[in-house]
Amino acid sequence: MNCPHTPLTLFIIKRFHDYNNPRPISNGLRSSARFVVEMLLSEGYRAKLVEAIDGNSIDALVAQNKPERVVIEAIWVTPEKMAELQRLHPRVRWTVRVHSEIPFLANEGMAIHWLVSYQKQGIEVAFNSDQTVQNYLILGKATYLPNYYPLRKPRLVRPECRQLDIGCFGAIRPLKNQLIQAFAAIQYAKSKGKKLVFHMNGFRIEQFGQNNLKNIQALFAATEQTLEIHPWLEHDDFLELIAQMDLCLQVSLSESFNIVSADAVSMGVPLVGSEAISWLPKRSQARVDSVESIICAMKTAGSTLVAMNHAALEHYLQNAVREWTNWI
Repeated sequence: MNCPHTPLTLFIIKRFHDYNNPRPISNGLRSSARFVVEMLLSEGYRAKLVEAIDGNSIDALVAQNKPERVVIEAIWVTPEKMAELQRLHPRVRWTVRVHSEIPFLANEGMAIHWLVSYQKQGIEVAFNSDQTVQNYLILGKATYLPNYYPLRKPRLVRPECRQLDIGCFGAIRPLKNQLIQAFAAIQYAKSKGKKLVFHMNGFRIEQFGQNNLKNIQALFAATEQTLEIHPWLEHDDFLELIAQMDLCLQVSLSESFNIVSADAVSMGVPLVGSEAISWLPKRSQARVDSVESIICAMKTAGSTLVAMNHAALEHYLQNAVREWTNWI
């Protein structure tokens, strides 16, 4: 039960807008923070998630909620603003929680400078990846605060049909590695004698991912297979979409958790990822640079591996609860 007298941990995310949609939409960061807050509430702790328009609106959110701890989700508040907030709220314990590993941080020009500056100010730096915590040791101590995910029971295996639906969802970024996965999906469908529908999100193009999408579109234009582009969906709607897939691919070059993979596993959909998804069993991982390796993993991604993936994620989540409750 949630005790009203326990200290409050306030999670703050920056409000994300689709450029073509004026209302806030769901994204991986928002879902990640929400899942952790819901888990902490279920464990009897006080936690709350709020959205800030920008760094200037954080002061009012903290003054209104009076938390003991504040977790800033991702690197978006300048060190100067954090120093100002520390002066305004000296009793608050501040943490900046990072959702990226080193290869992804390389694309954020201010990342290392800001993280070092935070720590010099006495602000705790945390990562959702244990590997990144270890990598960061040359700069200082960091805290491991992993993802949480509301795991469901896997659905029944979808009956086979002449059409093969393969999902490769997520933002369009070079590190997501979608082009080689599209090549693998086309060859896999051909080997099965089936018509392929390759499902992607195409409305969040980040870190110069335009060329990635152009090449994927050109690939499908030159084949008899189908590329279906989906809008960004709220999480419950996305789960309904992913449940329609015969198989999902997430053979990424860099991941710190990968909610899309957890979605597939939770819905009982066969999944092929990469070693970047550390909680995923080796048998469900393929090489990021090999079409043949991806196809080989796709051929073995049946009901046995669905069960193994589910068990592996469940083990990860049990550890995540321990890490968070120990930190609180």
